[in-house]
Amino acid sequence: ELIETIQAGDIPQKKLNKGQCSYIATGAAIPENSNGVVMVEFSDKQENKVLISTAITPGTHIIEIGNDVKKGDIIVEKDTLIDLATIGILASCGIKEVSVYKKPIVSLISTGNELVSQDIKELEIGKIYDINSIILKKAIENTGVQVNFLGIIKDDYKKLKNAMDNALENSDITILSGGTSKGEGDLGPRVLEDYNDIEILIHGVKIKPGKPIIFAKMEKKILFILPGYPTSALSCFYVFIDNFLRKMSGYPLREKFSKDIEVGERIYSTIGRHEFKAVKIQEVDGKKKIFPIKTGSEAISTMFYADGYIEIDELESIVERGDKKKVYFF
Repeated sequence: ELIETIQAGDIPQKKLNKGQCSYIATGAAIPENSNGVVMVEFSDKQENKVLISTAITPGTHIIEIGNDVKKGDIIVEKDTLIDLATIGILASCGIKEVSVYKKPIVSLISTGNELVSQDIKELEIGKIYDINSIILKKAIENTGVQVNFLGIIKDDYKKLKNAMDNALENSDITILSGGTSKGEGDLGPRVLEDYNDIEILIHGVKIKPGKPIIFAKMEKKILFILPGYPTSALSCFYVFIDNFLRKMSGYPLREKFSKDIEVGERIYSTIGRHEFKAVKIQEVDGKKKIFPIKTGSEAISTMFYADGYIEIDELESIVERGDKKKVYFF
């Protein structure tokens, strides 16, 4: 005998006795005295009677209270990254807000008289579009931190000093692109030297590309100055900064996005500098292999055509075809 229809969200009003049943929708609460559910496909309703054509055991198609999460369970451990799945389980328990760490704030500055924004439709001779602010901003955002782009600063000491003052005051980390070399127009090192409490820890590393990178600190503030070439700037970011920011925000480290792949052709490198070589992945006879990108750090297309990069030791001049190398994907 069918005594009640229970929709999802309804509270059952009648308890079952022998010879009785209730219709329930998927996800609905079961009535008192019931201990199993028969799929509607195995039933035939005739007026207020229901004929059952299959046998079931107690507990069939029933999810017990606490089957998913029990009272007192720890749902999310401290220092856990809150991703979509975590948000879902919190929402299922009626938890709308949780205490989290404050996102680190990064100030990003592009420097150079030659740079113009993408709002300029026609480039004058000697001018180039500011690529670094676009690609670095997105790369930084992918690490889970907050990014404030402070604009393009010309090669003017006072303007750069004012921008750096603003960045150091309002952010945890400052990243400049351009102005790392010791040439006449590269003001970054000169501005840093005028701060009494900034310590320049690194100015130049034996790597290719990205040799003139600068790393400095001021109390709890961190500052990086990256090379101006987009490929060099992005390479330095991935090698020196990316995992640092990921650790601060709790995001997965870049090693998660790496894979050992066979080299498809001989790759040459310069002795004396640890090289981060841009590579592309191509399928040869059904097998993925590494091939070098022929252009260098001077070309933005290097990154466009690359799938990632490999590391070549400073004493390694040749990577032979057939060798295995770990590829770090962009």
